[in-house]
Amino acid sequence: MKNKVEKYIRIEGEALSKLKVSSPENSFLGEFALNAMEMIKSYFSDAKHFQEKGDMINAFAALNYSYGWIDCLVRLGALDGGEDHRLFTHYK
Repeated sequence: MKNKVEKYIRIEGEALSKLKVSSPENSFLGEFALNAMEMIKSYFSDAKHFQEKGDMINAFAALNYSYGWIDCLVRLGALDGGEDHRLFTHYK
């Protein structure tokens, strides 16, 4: 479990470095995406906190929750991860 958490923290860190809000910030979807990014980053931070405490179950759960949001918002088009199909689930 420790190795999986370390692996997924690296992967999510890479994904976060590529993400951009793809809608205008003054639009409903743009504001939603910015708010969701805050939540994603909070869960990612929680995952690292749990990892440091040795709580791999909650670290893994927080990573899965935050990455689920990433994939959902990229698939909807609210966030843009480029054409990286390894890190993101695209609609097409």
